[in-house]
Parts: sequence; structure tokens; C-alpha cells
Amino acid sequence: MRSRVHCAAMATAHAQPAGLESEKRGTPGIQKDRISRRFDALFVVSISVVLSVAAFIFFYRHGVTNVYGDGVAHLNIARKVIDSPDSSLWRRYIQIGTPWLPLQTLLTVPLVRNEHLWRTGIAGSVISMLSFIVATLAVFKIATRLYREEAGVSGRAMALISASVFALNPAALYMQSTPMTESLFMASLAITVLFLHQWSDKPSIVKLMMAGAAAGAATLSRYEAWPVALAAAAIVAFVSAGSAWNRLRNTGVFLSVAAIGPCYWLWHNWAIYDDALAFIRGPHSARGIYLENAANLGWSRVFVGHWLPSLALMLLTAATCVGLLILLLALVGAIRTVAVKRRRIREFAFLFLLIIPFLFHVFSIYRGEIQVFPISAFGLLNVRYGLPHLLAAAVFAPATIPLMKTFGRAAGIALCAALIVLQYSLIWSDGPLQIAVCQEGYRNGVNSRPAREHRAAAEYLRSHPPAAHVLLYSGSLGPVVSGGGLVFSKIIHEGAERWYQIDATAPNDVSTIVLETGDPLDNRINSNPSLFGDISRRFRTAFSVGNLVVLEQTSKDSQTGR
Repeated sequence: MRSRVHCAAMATAHAQPAGLESEKRGTPGIQKDRISRRFDALFVVSISVVLSVAAFIFFYRHGVTNVYGDGVAHLNIARKVIDSPDSSLWRRYIQIGTPWLPLQTLLTVPLVRNEHLWRTGIAGSVISMLSFIVATLAVFKIATRLYREEAGVSGRAMALISASVFALNPAALYMQSTPMTESLFMASLAITVLFLHQWSDKPSIVKLMMAGAAAGAATLSRYEAWPVALAAAAIVAFVSAGSAWNRLRNTGVFLSVAAIGPCYWLWHNWAIYDDALAFIRGPHSARGIYLENAANLGWSRVFVGHWLPSLALMLLTAATCVGLLILLLALVGAIRTVAVKRRRIREFAFLFLLIIPFLFHVFSIYRGEIQVFPISAFGLLNVRYGLPHLLAAAVFAPATIPLMKTFGRAAGIALCAALIVLQYSLIWSDGPLQIAVCQEGYRNGVNSRPAREHRAAAEYLRSHPPAAHVLLYSGSLGPVVSGGGLVFSKIIHEGAERWYQIDATAPNDVSTIVLETGDPLDNRINSNPSLFGDISRRFRTAFSVGNLVVLEQTSKDSQTGR
């Protein structure tokens, strides 16, 4: 009974549009509108599938779908889980490691069983492509609800424009072709907002739990989702109608599901590293990597502790991915949405969750937790951090169309669409491979000195397969593993138990050692005179390029496995 009273109060508080009331009566016009919406949704899905596959084929043929080091690492971690040299389930599980959140990795585990899908990166691309399609549909449905009161065909057109802004974005089309986490995060965030928006219309515990599950999934894809989940809980409390008990109950239901992700991740870090916050302050965290590379990232100190430069840098990064014209349209559209719907803000409050990742990024730059640089002429670093802001841009950009009513409604729609086409044409004008997010991956993962050295070592190992086990640090040498024809079950790496048993001598069943100057294995050998002497006596340099060397055992011990 209490639930029925709450639902009735919620419905009254939200003052549902007349269109929804007539829909309940099932009039022929509403039935036709329902069929039309389903057709539009099917159309959006179909087009997004075509765009997704076409973009993947293009970028795959040009060899740039698996060039991000992080993407290669996600795939290798998943492969380690099923191809571990250790038999225990716990040893396989801890390959997940930290600080990367595990959802993308876990979803690729079934696919990386296929060696071709693992080595080429297709396993991760499949997850990103599916996420792109889901995100496009979610954006369309969110926009459909936002613009459902627009007269005539404007609402449909505006929702389709929102979907187009997202699905045609060059940066989104490239990133969904890669094994990176951005597409998965955008999909889970968009679904969270959609479910919460639906719950605010027709409250139910099931829908609220579904929203919590989507938020929980988002928190396991990227850290930007953590403040989103907290903000969502606050908005649930704000939107809930009725007594304080109803607000507390709804907030508790949402949080109890959404918090599963962060709570699990805290436990994961505590269980493996004895530090629940290892992902924040550990050696592999963003902070740890910054401290390790502080000499090369000194320029980023200009932004630390300064709000305006941090805001300007993040705006520039978002504009690089989204497009300046579309970003301006979205800003004006968001302001208009607040102005027009301010008296019914409870209905649309959840839409502003899409802006939280932007605020999180500005704060992170201000704190020095992340570093971004989006100016191609001088260098590219983490430009993809601007991509999640495409969600908000896609939803709010069409809200500017009613402001163009002096030209006529149809002309306003055409003008908005023309501005979007112009913006994306400018981004595409230098060629798809010149997109900033593609160039960053190419420059760092293909054309940089370390990447060239990794590729040369991989080619050598493919043509000279190791006779027995390989000893290497797979963190930085991940591309050598997947590109060199190696398998993790035959590698003693930092995730294997035997790695920690090595002391004064190298294992006799190791035939090959791969070292990169300054990596943990190289430092370990150089700091241990006994181990250094043993390797010097038993191994010779078989291949060397730059900072990378491949050592092979000179005796026959490696072949006998003694």
C-alpha cells in the first residue's frame, strides 16, 4: 500500500504531459506514435551497427585499432587469466591487478581464448563496438524523453539529431574500434541516466535497481563514474516524492546496488595488495606513474592548483573530441533546457549527471591526478578524456533548435543539422587517420622509439621461437608478448608465482630473457650480483635494439627443462 501511495504521489508531482495520459487510453494516434518510436529506435540501432562495423573495418585495415598501450594491456590481462602458468584460481584471478578497473577486461575473457582475437585486439574491439551501439540507442531514448513535448515532428527530429551527434562523431567511431574503455563507460553511463529518467516517470523498485546496476557497471569501467554514482544517489533523494522515509528508502535501494562496484574494487585491492586504496596511491596508479615520469610531465604543474587553466584545458580537450561548434550548441542547449524546464526540474535532473565526468576531469587536472594535452602540433596525451563529454553534447545540442524558430521549425532543424555536418566535416577533412585520438595512439604505439623497439623484438621472437620458458616483465613489454607469438603459460612474468621465487639464479627451464632498460626485471638483475653473474655466465645477447635486449641461454639446460 505504501508503495502505491508513493507511486501516485510521484506521478502527481511530476505532472505528466498530456501525451502520456492519452497514451494510457490507447488512442489510435498514440498507438501510431508508439510504432513510430519503435521504428525510429530500430533505425538508430541499424545505422549505428553499420557505422560501427564500417569504422572498425577501415581502422583495422590501416592497422590502428590496437595501438594504445592501455588497450594491449587490457587484452593481455584477460589472456593471463586463462593462460596462467599457475593452476590455482586465485593466481589466475589476481592477474586482474590494479589500477585499471576490471569490467572491460572481464568481458573480454571469453573472447581472448581465441588466440587471433587476442593478438589482433579484436576481442576488445567487439566489446567497444557493442557498447557504442548501446550508447547510441540510449542517447536516442534519453533525447526522445527530453524532447517529447516539442510540437509536430520536431521531437522526433531532435532525438534523431542527438543520436546522429553521437554516432557520427569521428573520435567515438575510432575509439569504438579499439579495446579501450571509453565506449563501455559511455554506454553504462547513458544507460544509468536513461533508467533513472524512466524511474522518475514511473517509479518502481525494479527500475531503480536496474539503474543502480548500470551505475555499478559504470564504476567498474572508469573512475569518472564514482562521483556520478554519488551524485545520482543525491538526485534520487531530491526527486523522490513523499515522506522522508520514501526518500531514504529509494536512495538506499539505489546505493545498495550501485555501491557493489566500488566496494568490490576496494576489497580487491585490499585482498591482493593489503591496501584498499592501492589504485590511488600504489606504484601503478595515476599518481605513481606521474611521480615516475615527473621529469617529462613538468609542464603539467602549470595547471595544478589553478582552476581556470584546468577548466580551459579540459574545455579544449573536450572540443578536440566533440567539436567546438557542437560544444557551443550543447552549452546553449543546456542553458535553454534549464530555463524552460526549471519549474519541472525534478523530471530532468538526472540529465545533468552527464556533466559530472567533465567536472571530475577538471578537478583531477587541478589536483594533478591526471595530465592531458590536446594540441597536436606539440604533442598529444590522454586526448580521449574529452570523449565522454560527447554524451552531454549529443543530448543537449538539439535543444537550440527552438531558438531558431524565426527561420521556421523545419529551417531550424536543417540549420542545426548543417552545423553538425560542418563540424564533423572539418574534423574529417584531414583524413580519418589524422583524428587526434587516432594520432595519439599511432604516435605512441606505432611511431615512438619504444614502440619501434617492441615491434623489432616481437619480429625477432616470431622468427626465433624460444625453446622453453621466457622471463620478462610483461607490464611494459606486453606488445612483445602478443606480437611476438609468445604465450603467457610459458612466461615467468610479474603475475606468476615463480617470478617471486627467483633469487640468486635464473630458472634452468628459462631459455630466453627479454629486458628493457630500467624495467623492474632489469633493475632486479642489476641490483642482485649473484643473479647478474648467473645470467652473464649462462646467457648471451641474441638480439638488441635501443633499450631492449633478448638474451638466450647458451647451454642445453633450457631444452631439457632441468
